[in-house]
Amino acid sequence: MKKFRFVSAMALAAALLAGCGKKDANVLTLGTDAERPPLAQRTGETISGFEIDLAEAIAQAAGKTLKVVALSADKLLSALAAGKVDLVLAGLETSGELPAQVVFSEPYYKARQMALILAGGPVPESQEELRGGRIGAMAGTPGAVAAADLTAAENLRFVAAPMAAARDLMNSQLDVAILDEETAVFLAEHHPELMLIDPGYPDARYAAAVRKTDTNLLAAVNRTLAAMAADGRREKLVGKWLIHEADASETD
Repeated sequence: MKKFRFVSAMALAAALLAGCGKKDANVLTLGTDAERPPLAQRTGETISGFEIDLAEAIAQAAGKTLKVVALSADKLLSALAAGKVDLVLAGLETSGELPAQVVFSEPYYKARQMALILAGGPVPESQEELRGGRIGAMAGTPGAVAAADLTAAENLRFVAAPMAAARDLMNSQLDVAILDEETAVFLAEHHPELMLIDPGYPDARYAAAVRKTDTNLLAAVNRTLAAMAADGRREKLVGKWLIHEADASETD
């Protein structure tokens, strides 16, 4: 009898341990780097941003609850490959390398550098024709690097949000603003005073990453991204997070 009780206790303990490690099929676990506002940012215990709202829409479409796990950028793909997270949205460029077990979704963000100028004036046709002007960009972005390569420090104006660069253009305080394609296109479409030009910077796009074996999840991600682009939800998120949250009402 004692031997039976001992074996039963061992079996119960093993079952409990297995249950603790089992993933909840109703939860979609997102891995992200929460130090990249406005794509993903931490405020107290809350992580929010453009990518978080995209992930929430993906989870809802899949009938799951979203769980967000913040990891350092260098640990995200290994966590995905190991099954610790289900999905990664973290500004991953589609030109980057992935572990063998991981694939990209369709792109959800166009990060190529584009330029905005005032409409109605001379139209530059190359990067060289932008050189020496008063150039605005968001601090700490590829646009800032591009701007610094084109003009002297006294002609640079770094802004906190794309809408601030647009205002400076419309107030004739800048000659050109260099921004991510996503935000530059949005601003040109919503402000007819501005004109979008392509200075010829390399293409760059961000995509989600999932495991190759999660074919249903990959299909759900791509389906949701396409639906959000078609029904206007994605554009609203661009206005909310990428232009500037306080200015979203101006662009509805």
